[in-house]
This record gives sequence, C-alpha cells and structure tokens, in this order.
Amino acid sequence: MEPRSVMQREAKTIEDAVSMKLAGERVVLATVLKTWGSSPRPIGAVMAISESRKFVGSVSGGCIEDELISLIQNEFPTEAALIEYSSETTRTLPCGGTLLLLLEPLDSMSALDDMVKQLKNGISLVRSVKVPALEITWRPAIDGDKTGFSSATYEILYERSWQILIVGMGELSQWVYQIANLMDYEVKVCEPREDYRESWPFSEGESKIYTDYPDDFVRLAKPDRQTCVLALTHDPKIDDMAIMEALITDAFYIGALGSKRTTYNRADRLKTHFGMEDKDIRRLHAPIGVDLNTRKPQEIALSIITEITAVRNRVEISSSRLE
Repeated sequence: MEPRSVMQREAKTIEDAVSMKLAGERVVLATVLKTWGSSPRPIGAVMAISESRKFVGSVSGGCIEDELISLIQNEFPTEAALIEYSSETTRTLPCGGTLLLLLEPLDSMSALDDMVKQLKNGISLVRSVKVPALEITWRPAIDGDKTGFSSATYEILYERSWQILIVGMGELSQWVYQIANLMDYEVKVCEPREDYRESWPFSEGESKIYTDYPDDFVRLAKPDRQTCVLALTHDPKIDDMAIMEALITDAFYIGALGSKRTTYNRADRLKTHFGMEDKDIRRLHAPIGVDLNTRKPQEIALSIITEITAVRNRVEISSSRLE
C-alpha cells in the first residue's frame, strides 16, 4: 500500500534544492516514482544532488546514494530522465527491491519558484509525471488526491504539514513537543497558566505559544482531518474545555491524559454536565497513548506519538503487559 502523501520533509528538500541552485550550483532533483519489493523510502521521496556532490534528502536510505551522486557528477543530465535500480543488476541495492527514479535538472523545471513558494505557505500540491513522454506538471491539491499511478501518470501528493495542538506546558508536553517536531508535525502549544509558561524551555521563535483559554485555542486553530488535539494538563478545568471543543471538529485524533478511573469520571462528567453523547466520547483516546508500562515522561510521549502515527496511517496496534 502506497502512502497517501509525502510528509513536509520532502517539500523541505525541494526548497533546499532551490537554495543550492541560487548559490550557483547546477542541481538535479531525484524523485522516487515507483518501488517493487523491499524499499526503505516511499514513493515521492526526493534527493537533491549538485554537480559538486553536495546533496540533501535520500531515495533509498543509503543503498544507492553514492552511486547516484557519482553518476550525476560524471554525466550531468540536461533534461528529465528515468533511471531504474534493481537488486538483480545493482550490487548497491541488496535489499531485494527495485526503484524507479525521475531525474530532473532544476533548470528544466517550469514554475519552480511558484511551486516552492506555495509549499512554504503550507499549500498542498500534486506533481504529475506522465510517461513515457515525461510531461511533468503540478497543481494545487484537492480533497481525495493521493499518491499513486493511473492512466500512465504518476501522481505525488505533497501535503502541508499535519498539525498537533498541545494543551499544557508540563514536562510531558515538552517531550511530546520535541518528538512531534522531529516527526515533521507543525506544533502549537496553549497554556493559560503563567507559571507553566515561564517554565517552558523553548523560545518563542522555536515554538508557537498561545495564552488563550483552551476552547478558544482549539476553535481558532480550526482542526481538520490533518489535526490532532492533545489535552495534557491533567487538570479537568483546563482539559475538558479543549476536549469538548475538539470533539465537534474533524480532528483525526483527540487524546487526553489520565488513568482509567480519570477517563471514566471524565466521560461521566462530559455526558452528565455538558450533554456530550457516547458517540462523541468514543472518539477520545484515553488513557492516551499505547500502554508501554512506564511512568517516564519521555516514554509516555513516545507512546502518544506512536498511537497518533498508527491512527494517521490507519493501523490498529495494542499492547499487553507480560508477567
């Protein structure tokens, strides 16, 4: 099964390729169009390579990169071309798979500056590659677009960043924030309590910090199907406000911190005092995260991001404690 889209890291590689070009380098963009068998990188993965062997990104996780860099340095392509790497014919691809790559000199890519600008502004784009003519176009994405191949055309969806809204600035939130950033999420953090904001170790430039009440924070963020909301204060006066607002949105994941007892009491409170229905409360992931039998905040943060990733990729996972 192919990924629905390419994460923002690939879009960043395209931006870096343009920066290399502006610095006076000739640059080739290599894009994975198709994979067969085992492959460490998905369709849409990109790598930018300059004639002086500078590069960013990857197309095989390290298997063919050196060979590809040497190939481009020795014979710099002047127009778009396809190249195939197979484990049957290439010793540098030992994993048993096959890769089909599109090589494009940046000088040959039309409207590139506009494309990069839209990616920077968070606009999702689709790149289309029609074969065998190699007619390459791009357009703004629409609902229902996904990465795939049909009618002799490869289509790659470069989505805007998925976002995580965190309510609370305690130690757990700090770890979730760090891991989520590593996973390419756009992270926004809300904390109405001044003393907690003062303990936040990241600068305003590093993180997007909001002081609104949690319900206003969630409402203004307009959660959609690329958004998850995490209530992590363990204070029902704060968490409940965020949860109730999140449950009436299209957020793909809504999670709340607390034990099974806390979760039961929260559900009863939301139904009894706030009129929430069972179908709404069933959307709430609580206790939050995959059970890793831990109390370490960094491991709980890992369990939360693991569950978010599973839900995002439509994978069901569970854990059981061993005696």
